[in-house]
Amino acid sequence: MSKVSFNGATRRVLAVAIGCSVAVLVLRVPAASAQVPPPTLTGESFAAGLFTTPAGLGSIAVTSASCNLAGSSSFSYRVSGPAAGPYPGTFTETSTVTMGPQNIPSGFSNPTALLTGWTVTFTITSPAGSVTGTKTLPAGTIGVGICTTASQSPVGVEQYAANVVPPGLAYTATATVSGDQFGDHGLSVPVTFNDVPATAASNNFNESFTSEQATTTPLCNQNSQTNQDQGLDQQGCANS
Repeated sequence: MSKVSFNGATRRVLAVAIGCSVAVLVLRVPAASAQVPPPTLTGESFAAGLFTTPAGLGSIAVTSASCNLAGSSSFSYRVSGPAAGPYPGTFTETSTVTMGPQNIPSGFSNPTALLTGWTVTFTITSPAGSVTGTKTLPAGTIGVGICTTASQSPVGVEQYAANVVPPGLAYTATATVSGDQFGDHGLSVPVTFNDVPATAASNNFNESFTSEQATTTPLCNQNSQTNQDQGLDQQGCANS
């Protein structure tokens, strides 16, 4: 078998070629994208109906109700309208409100009841990113509500309403920005819902958000497969 020998010049050429190949391989390794946290929901606000500018924007609708003035009552609603703040755009919110006996006098309007629950699912569609979240009524938080048909009402007016005082509803939200996901939580107050079918022009909904975080928390980086169940970059977050 013949031996192959390399002189000094040949060795130097091979070394340079191998070094270039390694450099090319290093350059081809994709760099992980840095996650820049988007804003929290502090300063975000929702509005529909009477409280919009101009008034009457959005939609307010009670989708189901079970009213008992002397016992437990509940109603569900769906509301949508403009969203303002760090995620400007539009929002949609679906909710169920529950309450006890409606025995708190309210002058010329329907009597109110103390709320026993307020559960919410909401979404925000915005050029700044999309947000999904939930809200609940914390234990010990005071809110009042109305659930009455016209025939049940002491003043003859069908009405569905809910209002909560500070600290308000507790929210948990996920913001998706450029395919990455970030978490946020805090409080939503004030929150006011009022639907009187006989005077639809006066129907209104509004709320404002205040985060309990200084910044949003990274939940999922679309270019990191260590915290999700998809295998390639630039596919968005796909957690199961």
